[in-house]
Amino acid sequence: MSGVSSLFRDRRVVLGAALVVAVLLAAVGGWYYYSTQYLPAQAVDGEETIQTATVRRGNLAVVAGGSGTLIPSAEVDLSFSSGGRLAELLVEVGDQVQAGDVLARLDETDVQSKVAQAEINLRLAELQLSELTGMPDALDLAAAQYQLTSAQEGLEDLLNGPSAEEILIAQADLATAEKQLQQAQSAYDRVSWRPDAASSSQAMDLWSATASYDKAKANYELAMAGASAEQIASAQASVAQAQSNLNSLLDGATAEDLEASQLNVEQARANLATAQAELEDTVMVAPFSGIVSAVTASAEEMVGTGALVTLVDLSQPVLELYVDETDLELIDVGYEVEVVFDALPEEIFKGQVVRVDPVLVEMEGAPTVLALAVLEQPEDSSRWPLPGGLNASVEVFAGRAENVLLVPVEALRELAPGQYAVMVMVDGQPQMRQVEVGLMDYAYAEIISGLEQGDQVSTGTLGTE
Repeated sequence: MSGVSSLFRDRRVVLGAALVVAVLLAAVGGWYYYSTQYLPAQAVDGEETIQTATVRRGNLAVVAGGSGTLIPSAEVDLSFSSGGRLAELLVEVGDQVQAGDVLARLDETDVQSKVAQAEINLRLAELQLSELTGMPDALDLAAAQYQLTSAQEGLEDLLNGPSAEEILIAQADLATAEKQLQQAQSAYDRVSWRPDAASSSQAMDLWSATASYDKAKANYELAMAGASAEQIASAQASVAQAQSNLNSLLDGATAEDLEASQLNVEQARANLATAQAELEDTVMVAPFSGIVSAVTASAEEMVGTGALVTLVDLSQPVLELYVDETDLELIDVGYEVEVVFDALPEEIFKGQVVRVDPVLVEMEGAPTVLALAVLEQPEDSSRWPLPGGLNASVEVFAGRAENVLLVPVEALRELAPGQYAVMVMVDGQPQMRQVEVGLMDYAYAEIISGLEQGDQVSTGTLGTE
């Protein structure tokens, strides 16, 4: 194990030594290039003068410029799910509203009726289910038993046919009716010669006696003929139905009956929920706090399902900003922005990038980066919230450094990607010194280490006659 550790230590020593040698070689190579290639290349006929710059402290910012438009952080077009008469409109353009405030109402008369009917249907379905699942009532059982007994007796009477007593009664009724008919006929014959015989009392008695005779004759014939097959079948069906009703009370509901009744209850509940939702939809409420920016109807008008009220939230304004595609590396989420609106040129608003779209958009024929930035409310601003739609100039800060050491970018010599050196003037002679570079724009670079304030660095040579 110690041999392996020793091996790794030896390798680290070798690697460290190699890095040192590489840096030295880079420095020597840079100096060689500067003294043998760069300086001679700057020479012209006459004397050569080395240009220098003083390392100073200052501020540096890497900025991408662009334009933008202020948009609401939230915007919604509100409408009703179904049309109707607009009973109330409680807002107008410019009104401030809070989340949950009522903005408008439709006439709800018809919908309230639907809710009431749905409640009744649900109650009836629940009662039906309760009857199926509960114990049978004593009165219901007695009634079912009586119906069965009556049906059985009726069937038995049909099967047994008329009794001797019933036949005698039918015969007596027929004889009596026949005698009354004869008497009425005789009385009518005595006055039939009169012009008003048809309207006489004798005529009316004859008509009544004839009807009574026909009825008595039919009852007699029926009693003598006995029950028909249809009558017996009907009586048997009545007995079977009465027996089934009694059995249902004694045995309780079947599984199929219970399931059907439960489904009826669930359907009734769903219908009630739908009706209640329709009733709720007759009231328009604000989904968030904001400002009414548009209203498209007036009270008492008939409205459809189109947008009626537009609500915007400007309490936290958002800037939709655009920068050229060449500045893509200079914009990202979290970067600071400074905004000057065309309508408020004396105020600078600050904010932060919160989104950069992954796909470029076409703006005036040029590919453009689209991003969103949230603005901060300044303490001394007299215009807040800002109105939507304001146009602005925008600066996006990819980096910012204050009171740092700065040198002109012409003083930097790139040794390798990300590695730089400068020529520091010592006793009038340039000496290479490796430096650590921070932010850099087109004119200046931030020096993190390797130089001191006041150092003189070479920025090139200038030939003179």
